[in-house]
Amino acid sequence: MNYPGNIIGPKFEDGDIINFLFDGAELTLRAPKIPRNNHGADRMCDTRDFRDINTRDWETNDQEHPSIELLLQRWSFEDARTLDDIAQCETFVGLVECKEDARKANVFLSYPEFENLMIDWHDYSFHQDHSEKHAHDPSWPALPNRYNGRSITKEHIDWFVVELTLSLQEKPVQLAMIPINDRFVLMTYIDLQSLHYAGRSNPYSNETLKQFEKDLFEDFLSHITIEYNPETIATIQSLKKKIPA
Repeated sequence: MNYPGNIIGPKFEDGDIINFLFDGAELTLRAPKIPRNNHGADRMCDTRDFRDINTRDWETNDQEHPSIELLLQRWSFEDARTLDDIAQCETFVGLVECKEDARKANVFLSYPEFENLMIDWHDYSFHQDHSEKHAHDPSWPALPNRYNGRSITKEHIDWFVVELTLSLQEKPVQLAMIPINDRFVLMTYIDLQSLHYAGRSNPYSNETLKQFEKDLFEDFLSHITIEYNPETIATIQSLKKKIPA
C-alpha cells in the first residue's frame, strides 16, 4: 500500500506472518514490525493453538463472553520531511467466545444469523451512549442504520464490518468480525488518531487521515485469511440450505 503525501511508517506487507490454529479452521495474519520506543506497543498472544482450549480463566466482556487479545500494536506515523509524528495508529485483534446456546445453533457459521447476532451484541454495549449523544444524526452509527454495517464477501461465509466509538476521542472506527468456527469470532479494528504540536497544525487534514485509516484497515484485512477444513465448510454449506429463499 502506498501511503499518502510524505507519510512513512510500518507496512503490513512487510510484517511477520502469524498463524493460529482452531478446531476446524486456521487463521493467518500479518503483524507489522513496530519501532521500539516508549510510545509504542507490540503485544502478541503466546497461545497459537486454540483447539479444544479451556476459556475458564479468560477475561470476559460486558456480556460475560470469554475474550482474549491476540494482537495489540501501537506506533506513530511520521512525515518524511519534518520527521514529526503526525498520527498514532493502534491495531487490535481479539477473540470472543459465544455462549453455549449460540454454539449449538451454529450462529457463527450461519448468515445472516451471524450478522444479526453481532448487531445485537454491539447494540447491547453501545446503544445508550449513541442514543443520547447523537439521537438527531442519522449518519452516526446506531441501531437504526445497523451501525453502518457492511458485508465483505468471502468464499464460504462473509465477514461483517460495523462502525463503533471505541476510543476516548469521539470518532467512530471500523470493527470487523470474522467467523472462525462455531465457537469463536475474531474482532479487529484500526484506530488512527491525529497528533499535533504546539504552535503549528498537522499538515494532514482530518479528512486525509480518516481516509488513510480506512485504507489501512482494508489493507490489513487483505492480509487476513481463514482456511476452513472440509467439515467446517460442509457445516457452512448445510446451514446456507436452511435459509429461506
